[in-house]
Amino acid sequence: IPFGLNVEPKQGMAMCTQDGKNGEKVGDVLRYSSQWTMGLPRGNGLVSTAASFSGAIGWQCSLFDVANANTWEEMVEALVSNTDQRTDEVLLIFERKVEVSE
Repeated sequence: IPFGLNVEPKQGMAMCTQDGKNGEKVGDVLRYSSQWTMGLPRGNGLVSTAASFSGAIGWQCSLFDVANANTWEEMVEALVSNTDQRTDEVLLIFERKVEVSE
């Protein structure tokens, strides 16, 4: 997996197995990732409508819901779609258990 992210499938979730340089901690659960896919332009404007009719297909960024992945490989594909040629940043959203002291 790119970006030095250390996640593995545990208890049906993508769980961090090592602390990372970007703030992720052991036990954090990856919930969403940016993902690049090919598709028709989105929107309701004249340009997007014309592009759709002409078959203009291009790269589009969206959020990938890790919990809805059918396989581990599908989640990995979403992560590795964030290549240097498409973007210079990757969005990862984690869930972290917070200890509450009384």
